[in-house]
Amino acid sequence: MSDIEIESELVNFVEKVRLNESMWALGAEDGGFVVCESNQFSDTDVLLLWGTEDAAKAQCKDEWNDYTPVEIGLDEFLDEWVEDLNEDDALVGLNWNDDQVCVEIEPVGLAKALCD
Repeated sequence: MSDIEIESELVNFVEKVRLNESMWALGAEDGGFVVCESNQFSDTDVLLLWGTEDAAKAQCKDEWNDYTPVEIGLDEFLDEWVEDLNEDDALVGLNWNDDQVCVEIEPVGLAKALCD
């Protein structure tokens, strides 16, 4: 992804999350969430997030067929998730798509973008 594509994807994600005051992850029955390996950094986990339920639901196929979209409120993400993800040295991946591509960003960076 080019810098312009990354910036555009971040802006689109932030606008949708602010509008709906929520974001979406893929959750399992056991309470776990879809996490993948970073494409940019070795030994780094990436929690995948989507700006809409439909976008998240579209990825509930193949190896993620048993997962369902789980809503994460904006305040909950900022108050609870950011710190936990930061402590785990994890990144967040925005709007993973069928090309298995997403913008990877530090949780604190996403929190700042959501609060600006």
